[in-house]
Amino acid sequence: MDSPPVGLHDLTLALPRNRIDLASLVARRIDQDPGIEKHLHRALATTGQKAMRFPGVTEDTVTLASEALRALLDARTDVAPESLRFLTLGTETSVDMSKSGSSYVLGLLQRAGYRLPTNLSSFQVQQACAGGTLALLTIAAFLRAAGRDGDTAAVLTSDIARYKAPSTAEVTQGAGASALLVARNPDLLELDLPGTGFASHDVDDFFRPLGSTIAKVRGGYSLACYHESLAEAFEDHCLRSRVSPGDELESIDAFFLHVPYALMPVSAMEKLLDKHLGLDAAGAKAFLDARGFSAGLEATAQIGNLYTGSLYLSLAFGLADRARVWGAATPGKKVLLASYGSGNTMAVVTGRMAPRALTTISRWNLDALMTDCVDPPFEDYQTWLDTVKTPENYPGLLASHPPLPGRFALTRLREDGYREYGLL
Repeated sequence: MDSPPVGLHDLTLALPRNRIDLASLVARRIDQDPGIEKHLHRALATTGQKAMRFPGVTEDTVTLASEALRALLDARTDVAPESLRFLTLGTETSVDMSKSGSSYVLGLLQRAGYRLPTNLSSFQVQQACAGGTLALLTIAAFLRAAGRDGDTAAVLTSDIARYKAPSTAEVTQGAGASALLVARNPDLLELDLPGTGFASHDVDDFFRPLGSTIAKVRGGYSLACYHESLAEAFEDHCLRSRVSPGDELESIDAFFLHVPYALMPVSAMEKLLDKHLGLDAAGAKAFLDARGFSAGLEATAQIGNLYTGSLYLSLAFGLADRARVWGAATPGKKVLLASYGSGNTMAVVTGRMAPRALTTISRWNLDALMTDCVDPPFEDYQTWLDTVKTPENYPGLLASHPPLPGRFALTRLREDGYREYGLL
């Protein structure tokens, strides 16, 4: 008997409310150092970034992931929390060098009254921005091969992207999380797991040394690594799927790539389309416009880099746009997901929109996610950049920056460094 399809049942997103407009940020940096004006304006032009979210004092990887999972559980009351067999987190900005962030999330949601079971597996996956996707593929394969009817899993992605500031990389920061509900016979997207393509190399395009909150990136080299890994993983996918790369590209109705900044996937797709379809820049633009490619990129331009969650930010906004265009023809449409993790690995997987995809997407309220933000004083942004939280300074930080009512928060840093969380 054939195994049932497995894939995404639903997804939700969570963002910090703090927002900073990048034009105003760049203007301030130029006032501080006029010598970097040309570099910063070039950075805005080449990345396409316009604004970004950044965390408040009481927010971190765990609180953002918890908000995303809470939103998922609240949205899918038809799915019993007790059905979860896995609760995983993909992140490259972990809060603990030993304990999985998903374990913190498990306890926090349980204390908040959610009936999350203890007979599940909780773990964390790290491979730069690909960690969440690698967890998704691993768990989906398990459910396909060894799951039982009714089994589900939650894959969380959560990150806070930090770079040296001031610098040209400062405009590619951001923060946010996603929660992916994985199930047999999914409502949203059925994944073609046997056709998954991979590429991996040992490179130093991007890394974060132990003890550092700031990532190190070699921008041009990292872009080249992204392009090469996408080409390799896509060709591996085509080989495993027994289809020519050109035919495969033509068959896909929507493409969703890792989006560290809005324009990065554009150049990657241009190279792929040139290689396999012989399209020049104008031809590639027409090809991608016909598939609504830019809709998933604009969200990143306004929100920033979510690292492990950037693919799923693009997927949510892109699918919402495509569903409006496809309408009743949405089920059966073919999509491609490409997830890149620096250092590096690339995974390429295709899927078909599920029979209930249109109903699922219609429940999303992405406009509210975009508008639920504030532009705090610049000093709050600078506090985020300058402050390393310690058991000694955190009580004062908490007193001057209390958590938002009703949101999960880091409530205490114990003297031994352990983090305690609550819902205030």
